[in-house]
Amino acid sequence: MTFSRIKIKVLTLCVCTLLALISFPGYVDCANKKGSQAAATPPPTPIEPEAVIEEVNAKQLEKLLTDKDYVAVFWYARSCLTCDKVLAELEKIDDDTDSFGVDFVKINDKRLAKQYGIKNFPALTYFREKEPIIYDGDLMDEEGVLDFLTSLEAMDLPDRIEEVNSKILLKIIEDTDFVAVLFCPDHATCPPRVMDKPQCRKCAKALQELENIDDEADQLGIGFVKIHDEELAEEYNLGNLPALVYYRHQTPIIYEGELSREEDVLEWLVQNKSTGDEDDVIEDVTAKTLSTLISNIDNLVVLFYDHGNDDSMTVLEELEQIDDDCDKHGIQFVKIDDPKAAAEYGIDTIPAIVYFEKQIPNIYDGDLMAEEQILHWLVGQLEHDEIEDVTDEMLDKMVKEGRVMAVLFYDNNDKKSEKVLEELENIDDECDALGVTFVKIDNPEEAVEYGINKVPKLIYFEKGIPTIYEGNLEDEEKLLKWLEEQTTSDQIEDITDEMMDLIIEKMPYVAVLYYDKDQKKSQKVLAELENIDDECDQNDIAFVKIDDDSEAKEWGIDELPAIVFFERGIPHIYEGDLMKEDDLLGWLVHQKRHSEIPEVTDEMKDKLIENTEHLAVIFYDKDDKQDIRVLNELENIDDELEKEGIVIVRIDNAAEAKEYGLDHLPALIYFENKIPALYEGDLMNEDEVLEWLILQKRTATIEEVTDEILIDLINDHEYVVVFFTGPCEPGEKCDKTLSALESIDDELDEAGIIFVTTEDTNIAKKYNIKNYPQLVFFRNRDPLIFTGDLDDEDEVLSWITDEDTLEIPGKIEEVNTKMLDKILSENDHVVVFFYREGDKRAQKILNELENIDDECEEKDIDFIKTSDPDIDKEYDLPSLPALAFYRHKFRTIYDGDLMKEDEILDWVIDLHESTSDVIESVDRKTLQVLINDVDHLAVFFYDDKCQSCPHILEELETIDDDTDKHGIQFVKSNDVKLAHEIGIFAFPALVYYETGVPIMYDGNLEDPQIVFKWILEEKADESIELIDRDTLNEYINTKDFLAVIFYKEDDPDAARVLRHIELIDDEASEYGIHIVKMNDKLMAKKYGYRNPPGITYFRKGKYINYDGDIDDEEEVLDWLTSPANMEMTDHIERVNRKMFEKIRKASDYLAVIFYSDECKQCPRVLAEVEHIDDDADKAGIDFVKIDDKQMAKEFGVFALPAIVFFKPTSKEPVIYAGDLYEEEQILAWLLTQKDPSGDVIEDLEGERLVQLIEESGSIAVYFYADGCEQCTKVLEELENIDDDCDKHGITFVKTRDFSVADGYGVHEYPALVYFEGGIPNVFEGELNEEEEVLQWLITQKTEDRIELITRQMLETMVEETQYLAVYFYKINCNICDQILEGLELIDDECDVFGIHMVKIQDPQLAKRYSIKTFPALVYFRNGNPLLFEGDLQNEQSVLEWLIDDDNRELADEIEEVNERMLERLMAESTLLVVFFYDEDCAECEEILEDLEEIDGEADMFGIDFVKIASVEAAKKYDVVNIPSLVYFRKQVPVLYDGDLHQHDKVITWLTSQDVFEIKNEIEEVNRKMLDKLLEENEFITVFFYEHNQPDSMAALEKLENIDSETDNLDITFVKMADSRYAKKWGVTKLPAMVYFRRRFPSIYRGDLLSEDEVLEWLRKSRFRQPELNIFMYALIALAVCFLLYTAFLLQCFKPAPPPPPQHPKQS
Repeated sequence: MTFSRIKIKVLTLCVCTLLALISFPGYVDCANKKGSQAAATPPPTPIEPEAVIEEVNAKQLEKLLTDKDYVAVFWYARSCLTCDKVLAELEKIDDDTDSFGVDFVKINDKRLAKQYGIKNFPALTYFREKEPIIYDGDLMDEEGVLDFLTSLEAMDLPDRIEEVNSKILLKIIEDTDFVAVLFCPDHATCPPRVMDKPQCRKCAKALQELENIDDEADQLGIGFVKIHDEELAEEYNLGNLPALVYYRHQTPIIYEGELSREEDVLEWLVQNKSTGDEDDVIEDVTAKTLSTLISNIDNLVVLFYDHGNDDSMTVLEELEQIDDDCDKHGIQFVKIDDPKAAAEYGIDTIPAIVYFEKQIPNIYDGDLMAEEQILHWLVGQLEHDEIEDVTDEMLDKMVKEGRVMAVLFYDNNDKKSEKVLEELENIDDECDALGVTFVKIDNPEEAVEYGINKVPKLIYFEKGIPTIYEGNLEDEEKLLKWLEEQTTSDQIEDITDEMMDLIIEKMPYVAVLYYDKDQKKSQKVLAELENIDDECDQNDIAFVKIDDDSEAKEWGIDELPAIVFFERGIPHIYEGDLMKEDDLLGWLVHQKRHSEIPEVTDEMKDKLIENTEHLAVIFYDKDDKQDIRVLNELENIDDELEKEGIVIVRIDNAAEAKEYGLDHLPALIYFENKIPALYEGDLMNEDEVLEWLILQKRTATIEEVTDEILIDLINDHEYVVVFFTGPCEPGEKCDKTLSALESIDDELDEAGIIFVTTEDTNIAKKYNIKNYPQLVFFRNRDPLIFTGDLDDEDEVLSWITDEDTLEIPGKIEEVNTKMLDKILSENDHVVVFFYREGDKRAQKILNELENIDDECEEKDIDFIKTSDPDIDKEYDLPSLPALAFYRHKFRTIYDGDLMKEDEILDWVIDLHESTSDVIESVDRKTLQVLINDVDHLAVFFYDDKCQSCPHILEELETIDDDTDKHGIQFVKSNDVKLAHEIGIFAFPALVYYETGVPIMYDGNLEDPQIVFKWILEEKADESIELIDRDTLNEYINTKDFLAVIFYKEDDPDAARVLRHIELIDDEASEYGIHIVKMNDKLMAKKYGYRNPPGITYFRKGKYINYDGDIDDEEEVLDWLTSPANMEMTDHIERVNRKMFEKIRKASDYLAVIFYSDECKQCPRVLAEVEHIDDDADKAGIDFVKIDDKQMAKEFGVFALPAIVFFKPTSKEPVIYAGDLYEEEQILAWLLTQKDPSGDVIEDLEGERLVQLIEESGSIAVYFYADGCEQCTKVLEELENIDDDCDKHGITFVKTRDFSVADGYGVHEYPALVYFEGGIPNVFEGELNEEEEVLQWLITQKTEDRIELITRQMLETMVEETQYLAVYFYKINCNICDQILEGLELIDDECDVFGIHMVKIQDPQLAKRYSIKTFPALVYFRNGNPLLFEGDLQNEQSVLEWLIDDDNRELADEIEEVNERMLERLMAESTLLVVFFYDEDCAECEEILEDLEEIDGEADMFGIDFVKIASVEAAKKYDVVNIPSLVYFRKQVPVLYDGDLHQHDKVITWLTSQDVFEIKNEIEEVNRKMLDKLLEENEFITVFFYEHNQPDSMAALEKLENIDSETDNLDITFVKMADSRYAKKWGVTKLPAMVYFRRRFPSIYRGDLLSEDEVLEWLRKSRFRQPELNIFMYALIALAVCFLLYTAFLLQCFKPAPPPPPQHPKQS
């Protein structure tokens, strides 16, 4: 039996295993591999669809960027061969990018590309939250691209912490050494801007603070990202969110501090940065990182070193040993290998150590090899406060930052300096307390810059303005007092002339008072002007004074005191009364805000000419009325000149005018780079003056000069051509000659030659010129007279630019950059000496080189020199001085000794005589010159890392000579960056340039003969037909699409333009476009081209002209094939396959009618469809017709005619199956296909509209009027967003109901109002911008924004809204906008408290509420206004003010609350009375009047009294009948069942003990309630305590346990948090307990934490009275007993009565 069971189990196991194997996906493959050869061929494995980067058009891309956060866009061009190769590589990472949440698309749209800064193709742009970044790496490296798209650097946005998903986060942690991650709740938990949960508010606050340190963290090499993923946070066991986790080399550490303190977070990140390192080394930083560290780290040591310097590396090795010790002392240690950074901090010798304490630097001047000594010094710096030593660069940096600081200029070897320094060390700490940074500097040159000739001297800096201390530096107490006065007082600072120069250079607006401190008038003026110093500061105008006569004279100021206002270095002299400070202040502010022509002195003018590139000077006489009129006219063009960058000034100085040869005023001289030009026109015509000045700036013209100006030009410039006209009137021969010579001025300017003209004859006579006109060329002041024909400007130009003319025998000519470029382009052999002006070594070299100049000339080698600024950068030179030999534009740099002229000469001659059989290598500049100058150029681009490049280059060398024979220059370049710029990413590559137009070779580079053949074919290719007028007319009539290129035969650019068009000729023909060229000037003029080249496009005889970039053939082709341009008539266009593909890409909705000429029904159907073409077009549907049966079949159409509809949401078209003869039916079908839901904004009026507004959650209402053109245009635009609104749950309607509009304060049309929950918000933007409207509506729907309302809306809301905060503001008010942004942050919280916040622009209404200044906030509580008088910029204080009970409550009135406010009061108020009523209830009003009388009394008992008219609220709290009064004690309700009209009974009930008490809880009371309880109760125990005091809380917790026992003892137990009231009963220390018996107190002295002892004490205290009574009863009983006993004794011991006398008879 057992065996059989085992067999069954085994069998079952085998079957299950077999089934599992069969079901396993790889089983079939395995079986096939093991099967015999004869086995049947296995079915092919299903082919997975390849990853394809999706093609999009401009509209689709725009939508994608709107909808997606991360989008990668690959830009390509048609004729770009590299694009295909790059695309093939990028396809490999498409799936990977998808998994990281990055959408990858491609687009071919050159115009759109240019908008995003793309000029070369292919290119890649990464959009992160719509912010683009262009990838500048190798596009062929797909892994590099993937890293870029998913890297932290690519996601970095300025001042924002980037959001990532979990996959990207894991990759960032793997790839990034240091990354901080802020974990936040999911978006579902905390939607954007929704702050209804504490964790959401906390996260938003943390994020807001941490954004402030994002950039600093980046600079420190620490990535910062955020992630909303609760699941991942739970996986990491992070607990409550938000949480900050810091990953150092993938090792996490959790931040335990307060996330809202960003400075602490940054310091924690920096401190923990090195803890993740395995090797303990000093961290290397960049200059930017160093700057961030200095700003954020209190104690920082920086080692400036040079990696290639042995001393530096030795020092570094030593310092590594004290790095840990520095960490222990809290000193951060870093190193930097950056000479520029060192120079910035004044470090001249490297290595060097600088210690920064709170950004103040101190240089270590000891032995750098003694690490223990350095450590001791650093610890000393940390523990002791000394005045830090700084360099001049450090000082400049600190001044520029505007720090408040005191600087002691001293001499380390001067005994007095040492003594002063010793004294001043005593006040260093006090200066820190004042906020004054104290530093010292030992640098005589820097002292001189500030006008200090004798040290020691102290200068105080505030906002960059220096003030010299004139007192005794050895009296530190007086100095400290002076510094304190400087920080608190607002005096105008006294400066030196050197200081003034620095301030004017660095500050945009500076007012300078020139005065004499010993002059009484100056003293009075100064006293007045001190009153406006603060106002100047507020207007960002630096106000300083200077007591220096010589400096005043330098600026042409002769009388003191005087005020000069400098606006960006341009001086304005104040001519008003200096004693009227208000007038002066008004003038200064006016000068800052408005542009006027400033008055200057001759000295000011000279300074401006020296420092200003474009300057216009008006010389005038202020006493001449005509001159003043001219000035007034020219004031009108001052602003236009400022926009053009031309500074204009005026000067009233006849003597100065004469220096420029000006005999008649007014006159205008324009200076450009110090070169003057005289204006000869009418100065009263400001338009003509403006035109002339702009022309002077933008173009090169022959300047009119005087003799005086000419002398300066000849002395200052290398090449000056002067046309001496003599006296010359308009129309004379000299004037005509001058006009002709204007045509060569541009060419001379390009060659660096100045061309001027003069009518003055004094200089001419000096050079023996007697006949006029005459032309003289001054070459480095050496004159040469032209003897040719002046009327032949070409001959003049040829003579001036001729080599023999330019050359001065026996000298190496100095040339400027322009002349150098010209010489290199025109001469085959040139030697150029590059040097820096003023370089003494260069002058010695030049002296030697002069010895070989003649030998070079004999060999026909030009020898020149140049020292233009930045010449080394321009020509990509490693260093200066440098010597280069150019042969046929190819450069070779000399690397020998420049002082050995013989060796240089041999080198030059060897290069000159040698022949090159190799392909020349070129640098970047030379290649650019060759591309521009050489008509036929082949360039071989290679990479030094490329293995196949040397072999291919060797093969191509064999055809170098052949290309030369055919006039094709062949060069090579290994400039990878340049290759990338022109779209080459795969090496090697060959590019053929014809007239500068590049064509890429895509064949086999290893076969030189094929390459050579291709180059020759490209050179010979001329495919565009040249036509005449007759042919043009014929083609216009016979060709559907004809493009005509008009050009001038003699135009040097024509060949280049035609070459560009030839590249697209074949592709254009595929669209049916015939391209021709024509050089007929008259025909060009006829079609609008006065100055060809240009392109005219004929479509069925109708023509349009191209207005784009004619050198961009891709753009030209896009324009020619654009569906909008190819549309010829109002009929349905006939298109071919190629045109259809183009239209299909460009159109969202396309209807195609397939037809055939052979089809009998087609003409009739086409005629019917033509009737609906316009309607379809208006609906956004393009309509075309195609005569192509094969193409129809591809789309499933087998019977013609047929209509097919294409839409973007589906790849497959929809075929119309209805009646083709019913055009209305076809149109309806097309519209339904386009939008099944319809696309018309519904029109509503009257009650239906009002009802919809009240009932709809989100509704937008467009108010418009009949007959309003603007309304109609806007409505057409808004129709486009109707569907989008529906998608977002927003109902969109329109109305012409003026009564509804008036009800909401809408009086101007059109207008748009958005209602959410019946609350209106007016749109204040541009209504015709539908995208802006849509975005605004979505924002209103998704985010809780402050609504904009009108006056009528406000009046309605004041009546209907219990708590309403209204923000009054003005248009174009910057502070209003800033405050509004802050208030938006608390809008959600206001909603939580039931406070509705709105905004309004209504100055007249504001006056009603006593608002005089804007912005302002008014709080309406049940219609009662209260004006906020605090700081509106502090939104938290605004929120606290709004929710404060004192502001909410109204005097002598029960406050009306809404449901939200009631909930809040429930949570916060321990004693709350709520009157539930109905607004329609007449009885309720009477009851309310009665209850109002006890509201104040209830308040005194600490009871909050409110009312609410809400059926929902009543139901929520189980209130059945209305009106009702419910008393909530700690949210526990008690319903009052008495008569609500008897308010006395109500207050008695509210304050009665039965109602007041809560079982098992000690009730809180105030003074009034306690007094009442003492009156009503014999036995009361009061626990006096303090809130949030541990002892009080502990005792209270214990005492709660005996509350019920005290109730059994008939003792009322209450608590009271009132220390003052406690003192009344003798309680001095809290917590304490007092027992009252008939108002007599007894203080408990025992342990409050022992509840048993407390209870026992209370019990004894309670029953002390009954014990006395028993004793008394006992005494009474004893007394009674005593009396009874006494009576008994008296009765017992009473004497016996005498016997009665005997009767006589008895006796």
